[in-house]
Amino acid sequence: MDHDAQDMTTLPAVPGSTGPRIGLLGLGTVGTAVAQRLLDPAWAAGVAARGHRVPQLVGIADLDLDRARGLAIPSEVRQVTAFGELLDDDVDIIIELMGGAGVAGDAVLAAFEAGKSVVTANKDLVARRGRELEDAAREAGVDLRFEAAVMAGVPVLGALVGELAGSRVDRIRGILNGTTNHILSTMASDAREYDDVLEEAQRRGYAEADPSSDVGGLDAAYKLVLLSRLAWGGWADIDGLRRSIPAIGNSAADGRSAVDGISAIKRSHLSAAARLGLSIKLVARAERLGGAAVRGAVTPMAVAAGSPIGSTHGVTNIIELTADPAGRVSMAGPGAGGAPTSSAVLADVLALSAGAGSTWGQLPPAGGLEIADDLVGPQGWLVLVEGLGVAGLPDALRQLALASTDEGFVTPPLALSELSARVGLVDRAMTAYPILAEAS
Repeated sequence: MDHDAQDMTTLPAVPGSTGPRIGLLGLGTVGTAVAQRLLDPAWAAGVAARGHRVPQLVGIADLDLDRARGLAIPSEVRQVTAFGELLDDDVDIIIELMGGAGVAGDAVLAAFEAGKSVVTANKDLVARRGRELEDAAREAGVDLRFEAAVMAGVPVLGALVGELAGSRVDRIRGILNGTTNHILSTMASDAREYDDVLEEAQRRGYAEADPSSDVGGLDAAYKLVLLSRLAWGGWADIDGLRRSIPAIGNSAADGRSAVDGISAIKRSHLSAAARLGLSIKLVARAERLGGAAVRGAVTPMAVAAGSPIGSTHGVTNIIELTADPAGRVSMAGPGAGGAPTSSAVLADVLALSAGAGSTWGQLPPAGGLEIADDLVGPQGWLVLVEGLGVAGLPDALRQLALASTDEGFVTPPLALSELSARVGLVDRAMTAYPILAEAS
């Protein structure tokens, strides 16, 4: 989201534009930022100076055209409430910024049928209906670009298809959601509980009124699906990605189910992790297994506090790509907001105008991609034990500990089944965070 207030601005349409004519679907935070740039002569002059054909905004579709947005739309720009009214010969490219996978997906498919290429920032849509949209775009002979759907203005999708085309990507991991990273960073630095920090984040505009997609890990999972498509050539089922750490010990015995995302993380968990040199982050990750299969998940993880991922705070996103022969490539920046997201949307428009084609570039048509649970195999665990206190670890747990505090301990690599069997001998509630191994 873009949290900066915008002053009312009247911007004239760019005269004599020679670039593609744009139909904009959706005038929310990102849509308003995109419209502002498209109608700004200074932005157009900068684009032209860099050798691009300047796009021209000719139409906007939104259900609420009267809502104050701090932007006056010139009379020559059509304003309609039905997206179908923009699918005519006066429009070359559709920018879809409505959100959701239903009506927005219908609009994109209708645009394809009308011979229009589409730019979108809609990660929900592309993750859930990506294979359908890709097949439809290829059949219609048009293009679909969605760089803005992952990490906003950080051009990671282009890097996967372009600059890393000469390498085989083996692993992807990182922090792909700024809201959750802000919440966890604030909980850790200010010693506050989740509910308190979330409420403040909502008041300040850092979290949505309904934060479930962000805090439940779904937003980051959408992005991991898109990254996996470009890295490994297939569309994964979003519902097949684990988004919760496992329930173990008394938590499992008492029938308490695992919670998706970060909402079950406590202040005490973060402080115990810190005493062991760790941070707790919501980490999206996937690793190539070979063929049309990868293993991955989006869950809270314990991360070395001094590592690039562990030391990324606030709303910043970071991604690490491990590839052969390129090695480890890292990118970081603001992962949301009207301004950075509009930058990626407009870059996609300019790419289409220059004939760059779809975001998947020269990659062959995609099939499906199987996602295996990456928490099943051996890995280290940060196990936090409720009510442990000065009594210290029971003998059954002490044998597992490589390092410990009064609240918990770190294990050597163990399969989830072995961990569950070992801690099940102790009559205490526990939480186990997988430990992110250092990148090689």
